[in-house]
Amino acid sequence: MKIFTVAALLLLLSGCWWGSSVTPHSDYYVVTFATGRAELPPDGRRALSYATRDADRGAPRAVAVKAYLRADGSERELCEQRLKVVADALVEAGVARNIIRLVPQPAIDDAEFARLGNGVVVQVERGEKVTPPPPVGTESE
Repeated sequence: MKIFTVAALLLLLSGCWWGSSVTPHSDYYVVTFATGRAELPPDGRRALSYATRDADRGAPRAVAVKAYLRADGSERELCEQRLKVVADALVEAGVARNIIRLVPQPAIDDAEFARLGNGVVVQVERGEKVTPPPPVGTESE
């Protein structure tokens, strides 16, 4: 009986340590839309279900929803519609709206947009936010 108590205590302690990870990290999920469309396709719903399941594990610091814009800024409305569709689906699935950030990302060029433009990336951020150290200054005399 004593061995079971010790084993249970070790499992409990290991669970507490494992669940309280403070190491900052993110998990990424890509929701792909049909060209020129903002309706969520079945594959997109599947990716969102994985993202929501991940966001339900513990308490993420933030959920960033990123979509790409064309280099010339065209199709901004489509980008914003996609961001909203994904954010609304996350909220409907139980993710708190106050941790969701919508982030339109400008594409560098047409080739990059062709590769990334129909995808919306859901980034589930965990742990403390990493603040980069200030740049090392050189003093001139």
